[in-house]
Amino acid sequence: MLEKTPLRTEVRSCEPGTVLLVLTGDLDYDTAAELVAAAQEVLGGGVSRLDVDLSGLNFIDSSGLAALINVYNVAREREAGLRIVALTSYLRHLFQVTALDHIFQLPA
Repeated sequence: MLEKTPLRTEVRSCEPGTVLLVLTGDLDYDTAAELVAAAQEVLGGGVSRLDVDLSGLNFIDSSGLAALINVYNVAREREAGLRIVALTSYLRHLFQVTALDHIFQLPA
């Protein structure tokens, strides 16, 4: 059995109104709620844009993808922008296969 890596979320203030959320570890069924809770807390502070760095993720499953969609919806409800600022080539491919690249703003 593969060893799981705990999800870590680091919140960084970049510029006024923008917060960077850096994710490392595994984003899966067991940790998806942690991401949603962290994003809701950040977005509750009047943030106008949430940047998300996924380059440190080791693993993501369908629950993790659903959590990202949930965070996107929370951002929209709070009239904040959300963009993915860093991701691995594997995650880029996963976003393309699942058509999530049509929903999320991905880095070039």
